[in-house]
Amino acid sequence: ALYLLLSFQVVFAQDISTLKTDIYSKIGCITCKDMTVDKCNCPKSREMRAYIDALIEMGVGRDEIFYKVAKKFTLKAIMDQQIKGAIEKRLLKESGGKAPKAVLEIASANLGTVSKRQGKISKMFRLQNQGNTILVINSLKASCPCVTAAIKVGRNKSPYFGTNGSPAGWQAQINPGKSAEIEVVIDLQHHTVSVGKLMREVYINTNDVLNPETTLRIEAEVTD
Repeated sequence: ALYLLLSFQVVFAQDISTLKTDIYSKIGCITCKDMTVDKCNCPKSREMRAYIDALIEMGVGRDEIFYKVAKKFTLKAIMDQQIKGAIEKRLLKESGGKAPKAVLEIASANLGTVSKRQGKISKMFRLQNQGNTILVINSLKASCPCVTAAIKVGRNKSPYFGTNGSPAGWQAQINPGKSAEIEVVIDLQHHTVSVGKLMREVYINTNDVLNPETTLRIEAEVTD
C-alpha cells in the first residue's frame, strides 16, 4: 500500500510538472516582450508564475488557468493564438458587447541622456478610453521607489502614487471617447538610480476586459 501511495505521488508530481511546463511555455511576460514566463525572471514573471502555481495547486483546469491569467494580467500574455482567440470570444461574450478599452497614445518614452543633477524629471502620457462604456482605473503603481505617478481626468488630479500603489478603494474614471493624462516623475537623485541605462515602469490596472493591466515605460541614459 505504501509503495502504491508513493508511486501515485511521483506520477502526480510529474503530471503537475508537465502541466506547468506546458502552461509556462504559452504565456508571455507582459513586461519583457517576446519572453515566456519560464525563460524570464523579472519581478512580473515571478508574480505570474506564482499565480499560475497557486491555481494549479487549487486544482483549476488548464483552460481555466489560461482564462484567469488573461483576465488578471492581460490577453496579450497568452502567446498561443488558438487559446487567445477562444478567451477573447469568451471575455467579449461576458461583457455583453459593452466594454471599455484602455489605449495608451504612447506606451514608452526614451528621454535620451539625463543628468542626476537634474533632480526630478517628468513625462506625460495620455490614456484613452476607446470603448463604449466607462473605463475605471483602480490601481496605479510604480516599479521603483524613485518613481511616482499621478493621473488627471478633466480638472481632477490624483495624488502621486509610488511602489505601494494607490490605496484600496481608490479609482478614477474615463468616459467613452475621452482621455486622461498620466504624469510620471522620476527622482534621478534617488539612491536607486545609478549611472548608466535606466528603465522604469508604471502599472495601470483597469476594468478593460481584454487588457486589464497597461504598462508605461520610461528609458534614459543617466550621467553624473
